[in-house]
Amino acid sequence: MNFPSMNEMVSIGDLMELNKALQKSATIGYQTPADTTVGGTMSPLVPQSLEGTLSSQTFTMKELVIWPAISKIPVSQTVHEYTVIEEHGLDLDPFIAEGGGGTTNRSVYERRSVKVKYMAERREVTDVATMVGLIGPNANALAEETERGTIRLLQKIETQIFHGDEDLNANGFDGLVKQIRAGGNVTDLEGDPASPDQLQEILGDLQSAPFYGRPDCIYVEPKVHQDLIRQTVAFGRHDQVKITNGTDISFGVQNLAMMSSYGLVPVKAAPFLFTAWPAPVSGSGGANAPATPVLGSAVAHAAGLPGTSKWTASDAGDYYWKVVAVSDGGYSAPLTSAQTAVVATQKMEIDLDDIAVQSGTYPVKHYRVYRSEKDGAATTCTLLMEVAINTDGGSGGTMWGDYNAIKPKTSKALIVQHDRTIMEFVRLLDFLRRPLAEVATTKPFLLMLFGAPVVKIPTKCHLIDNIGVTPV
Repeated sequence: MNFPSMNEMVSIGDLMELNKALQKSATIGYQTPADTTVGGTMSPLVPQSLEGTLSSQTFTMKELVIWPAISKIPVSQTVHEYTVIEEHGLDLDPFIAEGGGGTTNRSVYERRSVKVKYMAERREVTDVATMVGLIGPNANALAEETERGTIRLLQKIETQIFHGDEDLNANGFDGLVKQIRAGGNVTDLEGDPASPDQLQEILGDLQSAPFYGRPDCIYVEPKVHQDLIRQTVAFGRHDQVKITNGTDISFGVQNLAMMSSYGLVPVKAAPFLFTAWPAPVSGSGGANAPATPVLGSAVAHAAGLPGTSKWTASDAGDYYWKVVAVSDGGYSAPLTSAQTAVVATQKMEIDLDDIAVQSGTYPVKHYRVYRSEKDGAATTCTLLMEVAINTDGGSGGTMWGDYNAIKPKTSKALIVQHDRTIMEFVRLLDFLRRPLAEVATTKPFLLMLFGAPVVKIPTKCHLIDNIGVTPV
């Protein structure tokens, strides 16, 4: 085979032969530069194949469940007002005397409002990336990065629709969990697994007076969903093993739903209901990350309000707490408390020095608190709660009490009615991509969405707290 001269065009056949020769070299492996001189640093690269399909190590659009399901309505102002009918009128007897005119009755209305919030994902690609096809068949890296950024932004919105809390971030909105909790329809399983009987009982309560609801979906974490499937197999009255074509065996149920008096209510797995994240080992954000939190005083037990503590004698043991400071620039390395003994019927008081943590470029907005397993090592700490800074109203530090109201490694379930008269997502503008000024050899842009979820009538929905999973 003759080697081409500089700038000379070569045929595909010659390139394939050259590739084979390079791969047969005893001193190289595939995708390794081939040394043409002993000890040389300059060498030709072995041509590499590039698969046309991206392999995803992270989530895809299939994991988003509440965002595609929730009703979306356009609004024209940053504050959206709506009216709720609280009562059709006084519940009086309908009878009147002959010739009587009856008592005038009026419906009761209440005007409420929700603020539109602004959400964005900032992305950029280099000029070089836009000119070479490094991402499979999509030669346009800008389009590919727009797609990846869109998926990430929608995941963040999905998470906030479930768990958002305006008290933790003034720029954010309250999610479904907080709004439904405010309605008072909450069941605390205190670490016990959910059962079909419990779910059906709640559905019956929601349809009954005084709620008159008709929930159409139950959102649970995938682990809880799998636990419910396992219960249908273990305790169902009929065999759940299905044989197809004489060879294929399916074990369990395909479409899980709870029967109510008005029909089937599907149970859907919602991966982003998951919150039991392990505590991070280090901070994130580099120089913009907050400083590691500092305890104002050691974690210790103290008397709480009577009847509020859920620490019991069975919880007695030693625990660790970890605290991470969160800002717009990142999050800090975790503060790890000393191992502390828990006292039943009291609270575990945690006091932080807010002044010590405010050393980064971005101010700290809230703390993430993690707790270990009973008598477990500090490495077993998982997310317990998020706490707004200065929750005690003072200027020196943030103090709060752990009453064991939230159980680590448990999850939540939401029983909701998607009817837009019950809940919806108000959207100011359509999803858009906004190019930013180019001040370097990159193309920056923002993916933007303006809106907020609103549960107009939370009493027609239900929240289940502290759901455990049946041990295997």
